[in-house]
Amino acid sequence: MLSRSANLCRTTYSAKLRQCLWSVSARPAILALAQQPRSQYSSGSKDPEKTPSEPKKTLVLPKSYAETVRRLLKRFLPQYQSLAIGKVVYEACSSYPEFKEFWVDDCQLPDTFQTWFSTTSLYVWMAMVRIRADPNAKYYSQGLVDCFFRDAEQKMRSSGIKSSRIVNDTLKDLVSSFKGTVMSLDEGFARSDAVLAAAIWRNLVPVDENVIQVDRIAQYVRHQLQRLDKCTIDDLTTGGFTFERIE
Repeated sequence: MLSRSANLCRTTYSAKLRQCLWSVSARPAILALAQQPRSQYSSGSKDPEKTPSEPKKTLVLPKSYAETVRRLLKRFLPQYQSLAIGKVVYEACSSYPEFKEFWVDDCQLPDTFQTWFSTTSLYVWMAMVRIRADPNAKYYSQGLVDCFFRDAEQKMRSSGIKSSRIVNDTLKDLVSSFKGTVMSLDEGFARSDAVLAAAIWRNLVPVDENVIQVDRIAQYVRHQLQRLDKCTIDDLTTGGFTFERIE
């Protein structure tokens, strides 16, 4: 028992002695390593012998090819922009503030969906008259009309109509009504104020007692068409134009 304890003490003493000798012999190397610059072991350091890589070459089309590609893509650009442009123009047509105070109160029209559709058709038609002067009028007008009827469908469904058949049949009737309104207003715009007032009376204000209001609307339409004629197509298609109030 005594011999085993002595052997254990000698083993422990030998281990501690080797540890001390190793630490003393390794101390100079550790000190030398600590004195070396840290940039030598930095991950972001660059090898001075490594040559810098050459910049990547960018493929540049010749000027004639670039102009040809740009000209070809420009032909298809209005088709993809028509819906976005139509949405911007329709916001100006559907945001007239005097619907309740003028069309309902002064003109004595019922506050119904049909009244909203008829009055909004007038503003959409005025915007279409200005758009027709642009080479891309086909696409812009179609985008404007699409936004108009999408809004009409949304209003019908939000009013409680759940049947898709009823909605589709109503939209077909509204399309026919809108085409007739556009043709009547075009005729009045091209001929005289009397014909324009008659078109407004038939399609918007079919009330005999509102002859004075019809004259106000006809003068308002003429004035807004003059403002639209002075407006650039960029101002109209980017939201830079707004309709004035009916005075």
